[in-house]
Amino acid sequence: MNEVMQLKTDLHRLTVELIGNCKYCSLISSNVEFKTPIYCTKFTGATHPTCVDVGTCLACQEYKRT
Repeated sequence: MNEVMQLKTDLHRLTVELIGNCKYCSLISSNVEFKTPIYCTKFTGATHPTCVDVGTCLACQEYKRT
């Protein structure tokens, strides 16, 4: 595995650990190449989650409130 792919994999694993318990996070894609891997229900409701990138998710900071 090349260094870039290893970094992406590590970042994905850390992201899952950090935001995995957020009440608005309904799914985190396992595809490390996906630009918007987080399915969030905060802005659209539980029926239709929207895909957001890691930066948007971390900026929201709802993961800290769980």
